[in-house]
Amino acid sequence: MISRIKSQGRYRLAWVLILCLLAASFGWGFILVRSKFTDLVLASQIIPVLTIKYYQPLSLSRLVLTYWQTGSLSAVLASLNDPYTRYLPPEEYNRLLEENKGVYGGVGLYLGYKKEGLVVFKVMKNSPAAQAGLQPGDRIIAINRQSTVGMAKETAAAAILGPPGTTVFLTIQRGTDPFQTTREIALIRTLIDPSIEWEIRWDGEVGKIGWITLSQFTKETGTDLRRALQSFTREQVTGIVLDLRYNPGGLLVSALEVASQFLPGAEGHPLVFLQYRNQKTETFPAWPNPHPTFPLVVLINEWSASSAEIVAAAIKDLKAGVLVGNTTFGKGLVQDVIPLRGGGALYFTVARYLTAGGYSIHDTGVEPDIRVTLPNAQLPPPNPDPSLLRPLDRFQAETALQVLKELIRGHRKAAI
Repeated sequence: MISRIKSQGRYRLAWVLILCLLAASFGWGFILVRSKFTDLVLASQIIPVLTIKYYQPLSLSRLVLTYWQTGSLSAVLASLNDPYTRYLPPEEYNRLLEENKGVYGGVGLYLGYKKEGLVVFKVMKNSPAAQAGLQPGDRIIAINRQSTVGMAKETAAAAILGPPGTTVFLTIQRGTDPFQTTREIALIRTLIDPSIEWEIRWDGEVGKIGWITLSQFTKETGTDLRRALQSFTREQVTGIVLDLRYNPGGLLVSALEVASQFLPGAEGHPLVFLQYRNQKTETFPAWPNPHPTFPLVVLINEWSASSAEIVAAAIKDLKAGVLVGNTTFGKGLVQDVIPLRGGGALYFTVARYLTAGGYSIHDTGVEPDIRVTLPNAQLPPPNPDPSLLRPLDRFQAETALQVLKELIRGHRKAAI
């Protein structure tokens, strides 16, 4: 997910137009007695915003007609065929705000969608989910015994998140067999801090190596990364591995801050371009970077998405490091969040983005410089059994280390 939070705009002209169309064409009295039109007030706020701000041109009259025929805002949003555009009720919107802050009550899961449905992207270390044995690729069939079929990711996240100390029930299915037995797990929520994990590892050949695992892009990610890089500088590490595997994305501004810290000397260079429906392009340049240059390897896989792809693509396009792993998820769209009267919000697609090199990666992903699969094996299928993922994850990490050691040796030779 890439999101940009803004305050509500005043689209009065379009708002008045939709109300006038409804009133003049069908009559207020008839509309109000129809049980279908229970979300008319919301529709009168959301339809004008979509008409003005959505990343593709939309016909106001067509949206109004769809609403009139169905009497449902959900049907209007579904007609866009955009899984990233939806209405967030107040509770879900507040959960999104809390998650973007970087600390919230939850179980330590990152969620995503594949063709088979809602799946686990990543499990945080030492979290309730990890202690219960959940693994990447597990399908979540139900939350609190409510089916997740057709459930939006934000809705699922809102159902899983909650006050620390409370319990959430997840029904899990593991493996590729759709008829495999499911199991229900009770997880007690705790305070979750998804800031980055980092450590300094010792290698007998090249010395100290900095290893960063970046799980999500929140408001705190850039600050946490700065602390890690400062520590690496003090400890004089010889190189860095940045692990972006299973990272579902997050805030655009966080992606810019993170990418900038790995691009010494790139201040002012474009890192990402947003293209809006009126062909207007907004350019976001690299921020100032106080950190020295380190030999860098970036781990990516098919679960690296959105903001993670912006960072990986910037490092690749500007030749600041080597990408190792598999092709990323391929989400090249940007969402905005506009608060609405009543406490909810509209979460919708406002632009597509191009990478630092000017490429669109939507539905194609970012290609690694060095593709890593298991020896004598094909890539695991979508939503594989986690037993297939673990050996591949280890092999990718081992390969990243070997690639980094070669970069370090080359850096040392160049310095002589």
